[in-house]
Amino acid sequence: MRKIILIMAAVFFSSLFITSCSKNDKESADHQHSRAEKKELWTCTMHPQVISDKPGVCPICQMELVRKDVEESSDTSDMKNMLKLTDNKLVLGNVGTIHVHKEELRKQVSGYSYMDFADQNRKVISAKFNGRVEKLFVAKTGDYIKKGQALFEVYSPDLVQAQNEYLIALNSDRNSSSLLGSAKKKMQLFGMTDAQIKELENTKEIKMTVTYYSPISGIVIEKKVQEGMYFNEGTTLYDVADLSLLWNITEIFERDLNMVSVGSKVKITLQAFPGDVFEGRVSYIYPVVNSQTRTIKIRSEIANGRGKLKPQMFGETVFEKSFGRGLVVPSDAILFTGKRNIVWVKAGEGMFEPREVTVGIKVDDKYQILSGLNEGEEIASTGGYLIDSESQLKTGMVTGQEHEGMDMGNETNPEMNNQMENKKNPEEIKEKTKKESIVREGIIDLMSIDKNKDGKVFQDPMDWNVISDKAGICPLCDMELVEVTLEKAKQNLIKHGYKVK
Repeated sequence: MRKIILIMAAVFFSSLFITSCSKNDKESADHQHSRAEKKELWTCTMHPQVISDKPGVCPICQMELVRKDVEESSDTSDMKNMLKLTDNKLVLGNVGTIHVHKEELRKQVSGYSYMDFADQNRKVISAKFNGRVEKLFVAKTGDYIKKGQALFEVYSPDLVQAQNEYLIALNSDRNSSSLLGSAKKKMQLFGMTDAQIKELENTKEIKMTVTYYSPISGIVIEKKVQEGMYFNEGTTLYDVADLSLLWNITEIFERDLNMVSVGSKVKITLQAFPGDVFEGRVSYIYPVVNSQTRTIKIRSEIANGRGKLKPQMFGETVFEKSFGRGLVVPSDAILFTGKRNIVWVKAGEGMFEPREVTVGIKVDDKYQILSGLNEGEEIASTGGYLIDSESQLKTGMVTGQEHEGMDMGNETNPEMNNQMENKKNPEEIKEKTKKESIVREGIIDLMSIDKNKDGKVFQDPMDWNVISDKAGICPLCDMELVEVTLEKAKQNLIKHGYKVK
């Protein structure tokens, strides 16, 4: 009996040992499989599109590759274009969110301006006959004169002769109405008033000196006459302006011309009266753009009933226009990539996805959104560049721009891995890359580059020696190559110091 018990105990412990070993082998195999799944990836900090499963150097800039966080990359593999950020990264990146909403779009444009005379209210009083000033009644610049006010007393042979001709026609036996009318009209053209002509009819005495009365009202801007001065017909005697209405001349950039229309209101502030705001209306938009400053003049009319405003005063004019209600987002929320405008939309807790939007006008520090977003959606208002940088590091894709010749959809690039195998020989890698690159050195043969013989090549507008026969991206600055003729490419190279065959 005792022997049977010992045999059963031996069998039990043997089974237990075998089961334990099998479990350990399974756990070891699972652990190794897990490690195999967590394969390390390596990337370039300057060129995140470069990804490899081995350490090495970047074929573009020759920098050492750094380890890529695979676990975080796998978080986004299930949801295309989605990016998940930890709470710590959200705080460190100062990522803030807001809800897209509508508001009144009122845009303002301001420009420096100056006050000027209104042309229609500025006139000159000129001599209509030859004569000599005997006595001056308005003798100072700045005096205000009214229409019909005496300006000076003058002696003029022309006036004496005109009076004499009128008396002869008046006393003629024929008493021709046409002759009398012509003589009277002549005196009126010389500036004599109806009262002076009536007095001549009554007294029938010719006056050797005649008082000249002002034909207009206004302020004397410039006085050019003195007592005892002789003058000829056409001589300017007074420069007079009515300052009850002034012009305000402003210059704005041509891009802001849609903000202004004839009849729209303007607000003007002057350096002479800080805090005071004067209102006017646009009366004229000048037809020519200044070719040097790319500005256009805008003329507004300002009432100056109290005489507070003076010509040539400097100030600032503000034009305001309403564009109705529309969706707006902060300007910091939009990433302008050159080809696309991207906004990061919150898709869940810590989850963001890129959304292409069409922007309208800019109002202060906000942009109008024409399409791509809906009211109420939550977006990243700050920290968008951090989210974008994190996305590039994890996906190897520059937002809004795919790099030609690189497979961005795979975790690794086989061609890149082959280059990484030569890590021990960076100089060899560099030489190989240089040979395969479109960065031209030495004497550049444009004819040999033009393989399809169409007379055109693609050239980088910044690194002029980067030339290809196909459209693509510059490996030095990531700019898009521009198509030019062979002659134009040659001129660009010579201009920037390169040798051309």
